[in-house]
Amino acid sequence: MVYFYESQPNLYGESYQLIMGKDKFENDALIKWGYKELNYIWFHADKYSSGHVYLKLKERQKSIDEVPDDIVNDCLQLCKSESIQGNKLSECTILITPWTNLRRSKFMKPGEVSFKTTKSCMRKQCFVRDNKIINRLAKTR
Repeated sequence: MVYFYESQPNLYGESYQLIMGKDKFENDALIKWGYKELNYIWFHADKYSSGHVYLKLKERQKSIDEVPDDIVNDCLQLCKSESIQGNKLSECTILITPWTNLRRSKFMKPGEVSFKTTKSCMRKQCFVRDNKIINRLAKTR
């Protein structure tokens, strides 16, 4: 089952859709069945296993730079919380790239990915787990 979340940090802001796979097989399906038109941005804990979190950009948006910081922080917190090892750390690096930059081969295990180019990859630090954010997102699942 794929989980859908709604990220709307404040009452007046625009809501964004977040998508996350339940396990490595669903993560694999999300990679395989995504479409360029869906305009997804992919989040994953660097060097640790974690859930694949996708942020669906608005039609007018071209990159993660146009997304409000509160929404990006929600994605970082959700990704960190879904990493067993990363969640225990006080600081965790999260990889961010457009879905169109993800690459799969038939030799990879389910849920494994590589990138077409590392130039499109970005790294952001996610600090201490914020249960307030996680609980707010969990209510929208």
